Amino acid sequence: MEEGFGLLKCAFTNAHLKDEQIAFLTKQWYTTLLARIRINAFRVEVVGGSFEDLLSMAVASVEAEAAVGNAVYMLPSFYNHDCDPNTHIIWLEDAVAKLKALRDIEPGEELRICYIDASLDWDARQSLLSQGFGFRCDCPRCLSGD
Repeated sequence: MEEGFGLLKCAFTNAHLKDEQIAFLTKQWYTTLLARIRINAFRVEVVGGSFEDLLSMAVASVEAEAAVGNAVYMLPSFYNHDCDPNTHIIWLEDAVAKLKALRDIEPGEELRICYIDASLDWDARQSLLSQGFGFRCDCPRCLSGD
């Protein structure tokens, strides 16, 4: 984070911008910007084939944490987290995202995804979500202590 902030500040300085033009550029601003991008970015995993192949390849890709990059998508960035999600995002060719239901979803039920590895224990999930996304999870699974 320090190195990235330094590089950005240096780039603005080398562009001969005046101090008042870059007064917004503080470590707090930079940290907040990175957090917003991280919270709303999705790993892009490119897979292809039949639906069954897509599903098995997506599972393998998630397990291996294989990704070709990150992207911010407007609608998916509104999905909230749940440690026992009812949906999962599957990435198709050309970084197209599809939402796959993991179980029956009741009418009016919020669509939720898992931001992290749901197989982690409660302490690890809470720590990752707090440090990486800035919130304490209070989904039904976490409230039960699982």
